[in-house]
Amino acid sequence: MIDTGKLRITLSCDNGKVLNVEIESTRPLHTSRLFIGKTPEQTLKILPLLFNVCGVAQSFAAFQALGIAQNSAETAARNLLLNTEIVREHCWWLLINTDKARLAPFLKYVADFKKALFASGDAFSLNSKLEINPKQLDGLIVQLETDLDALFLNQRQHFLDTKNEDDLRIWLNDNASIPALLLRDLLANNQQILGRCALRLLPTLTDSDLLTTFNSQTPTWQNESYETSCLNRQQTQPLIANLLEKYGNGLITRLVSRLFELANLPNVLRQNFIDIQTPSNPTKNEMGVAQIQASRGLLIHKVELKNGVIENYQIVAPTEWNFQPNGIAALSLQSLCVHNETLLRQHAALLINAIDPCVGFELVID
Repeated sequence: MIDTGKLRITLSCDNGKVLNVEIESTRPLHTSRLFIGKTPEQTLKILPLLFNVCGVAQSFAAFQALGIAQNSAETAARNLLLNTEIVREHCWWLLINTDKARLAPFLKYVADFKKALFASGDAFSLNSKLEINPKQLDGLIVQLETDLDALFLNQRQHFLDTKNEDDLRIWLNDNASIPALLLRDLLANNQQILGRCALRLLPTLTDSDLLTTFNSQTPTWQNESYETSCLNRQQTQPLIANLLEKYGNGLITRLVSRLFELANLPNVLRQNFIDIQTPSNPTKNEMGVAQIQASRGLLIHKVELKNGVIENYQIVAPTEWNFQPNGIAALSLQSLCVHNETLLRQHAALLINAIDPCVGFELVID
């Protein structure tokens, strides 16, 4: 694996008010240049060695951008792996600072599902062969659901049934699950609107739209910076829509969006399983672009092939959308006004972790 770099986030303050936010990144944004001159087969072998975060999303995006044919069953199988990875990433976000020991079962599911779906667990190569073990696959989905139920103390379905803030507060009563404790602490500290700023959710882009030249470090759409996150995907859920109306993109809306998606992912995996069993003819992406909804937001791969080798390759990750100088993280942090430096640091860290860069960060208060 290569050094993933980090973010240095500096808040310039006066009298408790954040006046300016500076975000510097040491992320290796030109890693994809390593693919130039390589064949698709070589690229698919190299890529997993470069990315230790969201490796399934990166491989899936490369697979599609390189125009490799796959039928609907194979696509559904890879979507199932992608959604399993999202479970893992959401659990990492939730548990790494609260109950790290409970992470263990969620860290192994991607590898287990690969073995239940593809021969030798090889899901992303030119030689990948769909070889489904239905009994094993069903058992893994049941086990993952059981592990998530335990994480929610068997209140996961009740959480999914909530439609508004009143329902949510009822669900939180006498609920000692880690998701509930996270939200109860937020409410107790009146942090619902922490980080609220102008809502700039990236609209749905077509593959043709993606042929537009993006700056991989500071991507924009129609000259505007946008957010791409779990909130984009969950904004139409009744509970999330209610919180957006009351609190905008404040902290409570962000946290509940991610918890809601996590709670619902077993249902998504079951639908993927159904889709696997209804194959169709192979399809091929001819555009040289791919967009994949990774755990933290939209991941874009763009590739140009000439004479069977890669002439140009570009990757635009969610962190580059959300943590660019004028991105959603900077806007949210600039809304803070806290006279106590310790509390300011705590609030800033809460927001940064909620938006969730895919690398570590250093926070500096000036």
